[in-house]
Amino acid sequence: MANESEIVVISTSSRVSDASPSLTVRQRWRNVPLHERCSMADMIVLKNAFQEAFLHKLLPNQFRELLRTQFNLEYDDEEFNILFLKINTNRNGEMEWDELVSHLLLGYFTNDPENQRASLQLAIMGRPTIMRSQHRHPISKICFCPDVAKDRSTTPMQGGYITASRDGQLNWWTLDMTMLRTAYSSSPVLKVRTTWVTDCVCLPDVNMLVTSSTERDLRFYDITAKTFTLKIVITSWEYMICTMYYYFQKDINENCILILGDVGGYVRVLQFSPIERGPFRNEAGKPLQTVRHIDLQRKRALPELRLIEKARVHTDWVRQVSYYSPLHCLMSCATCPDALLMCDLQGSKTHNMFHVDKGIQCFAFDEEAHVLVTGGPDCTVRVWSPFVPAAPNLVLQGHHAGIVALVVQNGGQTIYSLARDRVIKVWDVQGQNCVQTYIDVPSEIGERTPISAVYNPATREFILAAIKIAVLVLDEQLNTNHTDGFTHSRAIAKVLYNPLFKVVITCGLDSIIINWNPLTGKRNVMVRDAHTRLLHGEQIPVEITAACFDPGYQLLCTGARDGSLKTWNFNTGLCLRTLTIEYMCEVTGVFWVEGRIMAIGWNRHVTEFEDTGTATTGKSWETRHSEDVLAAAARMPLSLATSSYNSEMILWKLETGQPYRMFSCTEPMLRIKMQFNKRDLSRAASPGGTGAKRHSSSAHRPSSMSGRGVDTAAAVQKARARRVSTVSLPQRAQAMRHLGVHAMVFLETRPMHMRVASLMLSLENGMVQAWSDHSAGGFQGSFQAVHTAGDYVSALATDAQNNYLFTGTTVGYIKTWLMTNYLVNKEVHVNMPALRLEFPFLWRDRVEGRAKRCVRDQPLPLLLNSYKGHVRCVTTLAYIDEYKLLLSGSSDYSVRVWRLSGEYLQTLGSFQPWNLDVTSVPPDVKKVASFTTMKVFRSGYVSRYVPGQIEIDKLRDITERELRTGTFGAPCADPLLGHHFKLPRRPETQARIVLDDSLQTIPLYAHLRMASTTPIRRPPTPELVRATRLRRAAAAGKKAHFGSTSMEGPQRISSEKRPET
Repeated sequence: MANESEIVVISTSSRVSDASPSLTVRQRWRNVPLHERCSMADMIVLKNAFQEAFLHKLLPNQFRELLRTQFNLEYDDEEFNILFLKINTNRNGEMEWDELVSHLLLGYFTNDPENQRASLQLAIMGRPTIMRSQHRHPISKICFCPDVAKDRSTTPMQGGYITASRDGQLNWWTLDMTMLRTAYSSSPVLKVRTTWVTDCVCLPDVNMLVTSSTERDLRFYDITAKTFTLKIVITSWEYMICTMYYYFQKDINENCILILGDVGGYVRVLQFSPIERGPFRNEAGKPLQTVRHIDLQRKRALPELRLIEKARVHTDWVRQVSYYSPLHCLMSCATCPDALLMCDLQGSKTHNMFHVDKGIQCFAFDEEAHVLVTGGPDCTVRVWSPFVPAAPNLVLQGHHAGIVALVVQNGGQTIYSLARDRVIKVWDVQGQNCVQTYIDVPSEIGERTPISAVYNPATREFILAAIKIAVLVLDEQLNTNHTDGFTHSRAIAKVLYNPLFKVVITCGLDSIIINWNPLTGKRNVMVRDAHTRLLHGEQIPVEITAACFDPGYQLLCTGARDGSLKTWNFNTGLCLRTLTIEYMCEVTGVFWVEGRIMAIGWNRHVTEFEDTGTATTGKSWETRHSEDVLAAAARMPLSLATSSYNSEMILWKLETGQPYRMFSCTEPMLRIKMQFNKRDLSRAASPGGTGAKRHSSSAHRPSSMSGRGVDTAAAVQKARARRVSTVSLPQRAQAMRHLGVHAMVFLETRPMHMRVASLMLSLENGMVQAWSDHSAGGFQGSFQAVHTAGDYVSALATDAQNNYLFTGTTVGYIKTWLMTNYLVNKEVHVNMPALRLEFPFLWRDRVEGRAKRCVRDQPLPLLLNSYKGHVRCVTTLAYIDEYKLLLSGSSDYSVRVWRLSGEYLQTLGSFQPWNLDVTSVPPDVKKVASFTTMKVFRSGYVSRYVPGQIEIDKLRDITERELRTGTFGAPCADPLLGHHFKLPRRPETQARIVLDDSLQTIPLYAHLRMASTTPIRRPPTPELVRATRLRRAAAAGKKAHFGSTSMEGPQRISSEKRPET
């Protein structure tokens, strides 16, 4: 390819001395990015070259020679032209030093992995789901209880949640937060008053639940088969236990660990064997066991529980405990200077103390990446290495309240921190910055109540619990079985291909403009918040609705929903100018002709701007439409066509801005007279006023002059009523019959001729109409472009030669139509064999699909292709003639790349490796695609599998000859006495099957039984029967009706007797 770098070795002859010539070899780089070959020394050389140049500017040939001689960089003519146009942002043909530096900086920024990693949408989208906690008191703890398989493995997708409130109420929830049951944890000693439950933890491998309370006890409950039975109570702990953590391994021979932290700074560990549930095994008649802490410490009771104590490792409450399995260490933190402890169970191998002045409230870690994250009352997030406790690797500041919960994602690259003021911040560790501040957690979950949180890594749900429960999804993970990725975070508004720079520009309703390289799938430039408006002191992004290039393909103009227009240098992302047609008036079409920018939208008229200068407002053309304009198309430099919601279509002259034809697309054969003076316009606008008086006064004039005073609106109304029905309908009902125009495109290579269709537009009834933009032209024809009820064409595109017309529909279908012989007013030969080689859709099918059946009675235009490209509406189409690629943008947030023949290649912005040589099937379309769509995706391949067919095993060891001759332990095949003649079995008489293909779908209620296609051969007649029949035929003097072999005998006899007579 032209953009790939090549190394060219050049040999030059130089003389080191007069007597000894030597050969010097240099490497010359071809078509490489300039920023990849520039070092600091090269920058100094370039700076000196600019200072020595005339007016400190370099011409294109001077700069090219400089790159050749000084840096050994060689560029093709086309590649150098693109490079110079990218650098010369002033477009004056001379390069300045500042322009070159800006281009190099932009190249370095583009190659930055952080720029390519930047997400289109925020990590936390939307508002949280709020639900009632079903508790009478605030929730003190929410935890996840996984289901344990037989091999002691767990998965976050199997299990449920448990919430515990201060009064001891426990609620069980499913993964989708549906409450299952309720239980109560209370002290068996206290009968009058109750104590607060401080924490609870589930022991899923032994089906136990542990709660701690202010009574300084631990209560072990058996939860087997939805029971809730108190089994063991350990009382008289020295301090109240406030936090717990449970860890078990898949190996049943390894001990389970229950880690306890109390308000005195103690960390204790309870170990037991899970074999036969250890100390929690069920025994008939076994009463409740009540054990004091000192008895457990001295091993007087429950010998199966082993207690390990870490005395006063902290000087304050232990806030959180956990277990770090790679190092076999327990971890605990507290809000004191000795903030976090990491040590093994014996305390002999590892003993690391992390010091923070104000302590640590919570921590989280990633075991595979060995990343430890802590947060505390100092409002600071710190990132540590578990092996280096001396100082943190990274300090992230930005919170204004103490941090109470942390979540680590993507191997420690993304951190979520929750503060007491219910603010969640999303941190990018590699970029060392905050990428989002989420403030939409409502105060109703608990404004002054401590928040308990749990995170599910499988569903990526972050559940906050206090007075109420809030569920947030943190950076929802894409499922490869459902999608290939997204191009934008919202629907696609426009896709444009720039043939000069060979890039693709996509604009979305998320107010983002992205510059793509279509060959590599790489994102060159991304502009966020391209259009914004101020609302309540905050800049809110505005949806982009229209876009176009300038005639030189060097600048981009975009229109937004608030009526603003902006011009951009899409190679740098710089906004050059801001224009406005009308405040909060959506722009539906924008066109850049030589020296002018024209925009139209819901203001019902064209607004014209000069493409140079600083003016923000333009002049308006006269208002001819009575409804909002939905679609427009321009044919440089002749015509402009605009269509409105009520089916009005007006043709304008681009040079003068004067309308010259007006049509109604609902009534294409209706002639509407244009009014060109203010008096006639006012009369047509108000038929009940002056116009009515003039009409009544002109009733007595001669009939030859009466046609001049015809009311246009009344004529349209009368003709429509006559066409639709003879019954007079109300005005409101008649207005509902108007068909809106949703897309338009000009076939610019066709001449402006009254019999040649050069304008294609789509109506909301599924038809595509063809019009001539000639002043004496008009409606030329129409065809049905959809095959689904209620569908219509929402996007139109064509190639440079106007050989094909591409249509995209609201249900996601993409069709290709042949335009070479459609309404061109001349005979054109169509090479069908070449088209069949290019489009597998044209190959014959056993049963025709809906797409072919709908055009069966529609000879022109020829349908070349039809396939389902998206599961949602196709909003825009663009075709790249150079590579024969079709780009489709949809409201499913994706821009997909297709071959002209219909094979799916890639999605811009996909996480899949970029490859334009290998075809595939979109995952979301694969579930709903018809056999016609799958045939197109597979390049015409259709499976010929017959239900009930036995597939031959080609890998078996027994050969076909051995199967025929050998028995291999099986009985001999019938008949044992040899083969004899047997008439074949007469097939059953079956009724003739007639398929009803008048509907869009052919209903099949049962499978079809097919008879054998092998012809039945008539057995030969026995010799005795043949001789008898011949004798009887000779005696009767008749000719026997047998084959040629049966007549050989009589013919031979007669020939022998004839000479004797």
